[in-house]
Amino acid sequence: MIPILAYLSARNPDRDHAAAAAPLLRLLRRTGAFEVDVVTDASRLADLSHHRVVFAATDDGPLGAEEEQALSDWVRQGGGLVAAHGTLAAWRENRLIREMAGFAPADRVDSTELVVRPAGPHPVVDRLDDEFFVTAELQLASDGIPPDATALLNVPWRYSSQVAALARPAGDGRFLYVGIGGGPAAYASVSFLQFLYRSIAFGAGQAPARVFGVGLAGYGAIARDHGRQLGEVAGLELRGVSDLAPGRRAQAEGDFGVAVHETVDGLLADPAVEVVVVGTPPNTHAEIVLGALAAGKHVVCEKPFALRLSDVDQMLAAARAAERTLTVYQSRRWDPDFVALRQTVESGSIGRAFHLESFIGGYGHPCSYWHTHEPISGGTIYDWGSHYIDWTLLLFKEQVATVSAVAQDLVWRDVTNSDHVNIDLRFADGSQASFLHSDIASALKPKWYLLATAGGVVGDWRRESVLTRGTMDELVEDRLAPADSPARLTVFRPNGEGGVAEEVLALPRRVRNAFYRNLADHLLLGEPLHPFHRPGRTPGPRGRLAGAGRSRPK
Repeated sequence: MIPILAYLSARNPDRDHAAAAAPLLRLLRRTGAFEVDVVTDASRLADLSHHRVVFAATDDGPLGAEEEQALSDWVRQGGGLVAAHGTLAAWRENRLIREMAGFAPADRVDSTELVVRPAGPHPVVDRLDDEFFVTAELQLASDGIPPDATALLNVPWRYSSQVAALARPAGDGRFLYVGIGGGPAAYASVSFLQFLYRSIAFGAGQAPARVFGVGLAGYGAIARDHGRQLGEVAGLELRGVSDLAPGRRAQAEGDFGVAVHETVDGLLADPAVEVVVVGTPPNTHAEIVLGALAAGKHVVCEKPFALRLSDVDQMLAAARAAERTLTVYQSRRWDPDFVALRQTVESGSIGRAFHLESFIGGYGHPCSYWHTHEPISGGTIYDWGSHYIDWTLLLFKEQVATVSAVAQDLVWRDVTNSDHVNIDLRFADGSQASFLHSDIASALKPKWYLLATAGGVVGDWRRESVLTRGTMDELVEDRLAPADSPARLTVFRPNGEGGVAEEVLALPRRVRNAFYRNLADHLLLGEPLHPFHRPGRTPGPRGRLAGAGRSRPK
């Protein structure tokens, strides 16, 4: 593990830098890659022989002569210093620190919402959102930055662009300045936490410049979208495709110009492919995943993960033995309506969630593809149920106590999947959740109906249409299926007067390529796979998903 010294000292008794930075400290420890030593005594900076990087967030300065000399010598001999928020201003009287930075900070702006834009490309800011918001104080920089410094973050400020973070070589070491920070609100930003995590890793010399080659096992309905995303995410590159069908191989070659293979074995034998995305029918997942792990590949498996629990156990054991990442393509964790629902539940503003009903379906003839053939698909519940049950487990923190299900075959005789399936979950604390998937539902239920001890949330389906003009300029209305639009979320809270107040939630922006950005962050930088560890659960090695194998960035 990489040893970090976190110097978090405040002169003002109203400030507690260690408490404010707690989310960052938890993230560093959760990955399993860092050993964090938190100190408030500046004398600890006089001996850094056992550390690789110092993260300093302090307004308690300047440093004493011994600490200043030791810190400067240590950085120039190969150490890394991340000077966050007011640290550089606190140390403005320390000449050696000023020389290391190459500039002096100017005025400090009180806490306000800042628009933050990565200045990249750079390993610290690759794959961050193009723009994110942080409520924080801003330490303005003096005019200009050193010519050998690299700007990392910019902040628009009164018709100018302020460099809010930079990196600069310092002898054999690295100096990073972060002018954003202050209280807990700054550390509440996930994007800013990612930036600080990467700054610390970069300061420790962990700055991978490599690209992971990815291969697609199967070129079916959504494989082209997998390929598009891989082409847009820094650090990942599509390098091969396998498919049994000549037509689909030709399509893949035409779409992306990559090597194509008739068999999965051919793809797994390609040394340029280090990550395999398994997009074949579900009944083949286990065999291909095990083969990919045996070949030393990291693996992303389309949902459903597998059809039998014994296969799941075998796949997880193989991933742990191979020390490779194994995860499921749960891309809908970033759906804007679910993100808003989860944020509402986790905020505690509606109390503790104790009852959830969720639904997908309608009345319509199922498709004729393998999705509706139970021996291949696993059954109706293995399709959308993979997402809904995953959502449910993210909303409820306790362990599942019991599971029951009812499946009915009533109308569609030409497919082997059930028409109507209901699953009920009961959790250890007595909370309950149910999921209904029905292809014979002429009346739709809400997508989500959630009750909590101090409120509730209803997610109603939206009826949306795409309007175009036909060949004769006539209006053409293409009605979208309910599942193609985010739900309309309404929060209900008792008003204290016997009534209920309603609030329609504004949904967050959809994060583009979120799954693959997170995967690249994990493989290249050791960041946790989404979702981060939740209270009440034991995190896996290196912050992996429950049921994912261990990975080691190379």
